[in-house]
Amino acid sequence: MPKLNASNKISNQYNYSPDVVSRLVEYFGNERAENIIKELKTPSRIFAIRVNSLITSTSQVLKELERLSIKATPHPTIDEAVLLDVEGPFLIKETGKKIIADKFACESVMQGSDLYSSGVIKLEKIKENEVVVIEDKTGLKVAEGIARMNSKNIMQRVKGVAVQTTNSIYKIPDLKNSPLYSRGLIYLQSLPAIIVSKALEPQQNELVIDMCAAPGGKTTHVAQIMNNTGKILALDRSKKRLEKLRSNVKRLGIKNVISIRLDSRLLNKKYPCLEADRIIVDPPCTAIGVRPKLYDNTTEKQIISASTYQRQFLKVAAKLLKLGGTMVYSTCTMTVEENELNMKYCLEELELELKDLSKIYGSPGLSNYFPGAKKTHRLHPDLHGTPGNFIAVLEKV
Repeated sequence: MPKLNASNKISNQYNYSPDVVSRLVEYFGNERAENIIKELKTPSRIFAIRVNSLITSTSQVLKELERLSIKATPHPTIDEAVLLDVEGPFLIKETGKKIIADKFACESVMQGSDLYSSGVIKLEKIKENEVVVIEDKTGLKVAEGIARMNSKNIMQRVKGVAVQTTNSIYKIPDLKNSPLYSRGLIYLQSLPAIIVSKALEPQQNELVIDMCAAPGGKTTHVAQIMNNTGKILALDRSKKRLEKLRSNVKRLGIKNVISIRLDSRLLNKKYPCLEADRIIVDPPCTAIGVRPKLYDNTTEKQIISASTYQRQFLKVAAKLLKLGGTMVYSTCTMTVEENELNMKYCLEELELELKDLSKIYGSPGLSNYFPGAKKTHRLHPDLHGTPGNFIAVLEKV
């Protein structure tokens, strides 16, 4: 039997694509690549929420969280960001009948969410109110709970909660069902996503375009920074995702957003005279930095395809941006092709220049792949406790 190299060993041990692992090993070395994957398989150590400064204050939200017995602290430099504790890991008992759920369901359930029938792959014969253990396809036990349907109804995909989670590996406060959320006082948003809108530095009465806007986290954050002035064009080609954006806009009391269902790669053709002061390009990516991610099957072909696809958005954004205007490019992935090398493309082909951020977040980009990348920023799961993210600020010259 041939001897496995370090990348293959890590790939086999953690159920991560060899193409992903080999890249992480190339960028960071064996030990650190393994540590990054360990982190990616767990929730962020930092769970952030964004305070809606249009209708409340950080101090008021902190008081409300204290009343709910939820531990929280203000972010040291971002006024509207509040950081919450993530508890765990906890042990999951092996007693109870087994339910195997899909990857996305398990990634939610391991943080305390209930399991819905749509996320179940297979299960033993169970009765309503029986104790069950939820696993992913690799046998990792992510939670235990009480069945709220019998096995027949679950596999017939009767809508609703299949298992009410009573104990999970990690626990995050369920703020989505709190008055803070329903009253529009907060938005549940990762720290890197919050940083993107801050890096854009939008000013009042400007025209801003968010090219891949739904479900609206960055759009609504920009709106509150602009104090509901100016205009924000929020585009998404998905009707369902755009409905979520519109729901969030309404819930948060946003008044300056125009939502448009459109593939934003066609925006310059549909509106040839459009010129924006600032643009957010947060395109679809391979999402390797998203966490928790229990396993990953991303291939070389998907990485290259994603990079090519992202350049289509960048090309259109460069055409729509005013001279001297600002663009922020961001992804939740970790490959050089989708990040630093896309920025090299912007400098060489699109008449854009990289700008320094007024505040430094995370670490500099991987400049050994592109010297100018020292002006870009990466948030690393193992160093910063966040998802893996890339952020760059560009100016049209």
